Amino acid sequence: MKNIIFDFGNILITFNDREIVSKFTSIKEEQDFLIENCIYSPEWVKFGLIDSGYISFSEAVTLINDRTNNKYKNLVNDFMLNYYKYMHIQKELINIIKKLKEKGYKIYMLSNTSDFMYKTFIKDIEYLFDGLVLSYQIHKIKPYTAIYEHLINTYHLNPEESLFLDDRLDNIETANKLGIKGRQLKEDNIEDIKQVLKEYNIL
Repeated sequence: MKNIIFDFGNILITFNDREIVSKFTSIKEEQDFLIENCIYSPEWVKFGLIDSGYISFSEAVTLINDRTNNKYKNLVNDFMLNYYKYMHIQKELINIIKKLKEKGYKIYMLSNTSDFMYKTFIKDIEYLFDGLVLSYQIHKIKPYTAIYEHLINTYHLNPEESLFLDDRLDNIETANKLGIKGRQLKEDNIEDIKQVLKEYNIL
């Protein structure tokens, strides 16, 4: 194995949706609303319009509120503008990546993410990676093959020498179909990451 490819959300950065929405409201109905209509909305995770770079967060807020008839307009605005404050980079994983680079491994990021996430979090750790493929920049998202092919072709990777770590099964399945050794990880779980790296004699 020569190349290690990391997802960003729930791998390099924590994103526990239930925990985050609880910071904005203690009412379960409102928490469920935020998860269903903001996080897993057509604008965000469901169809990836934000992460594919077709709409901005501010445009997403307007669409969400219009679609839900402004039912929780103030709550939606507050959540969409401030949710990132309750996410944090996995510092232990950053240290692991530094060690892997010292061993000679090439490190890449393949992520469905937005311009906002890049500027807020990724830009500060970009120096650690030999290459980044971010969905909003190329208007392609996982789990569709085009974004994986972009990574392979841009950085001239041999899929059979590449390990991809992601928390979503559908993303892993696409990687495996292309010959990349994909492994699904538990969300925000450093010990799971370390275990997989040990299985491949990487760590």
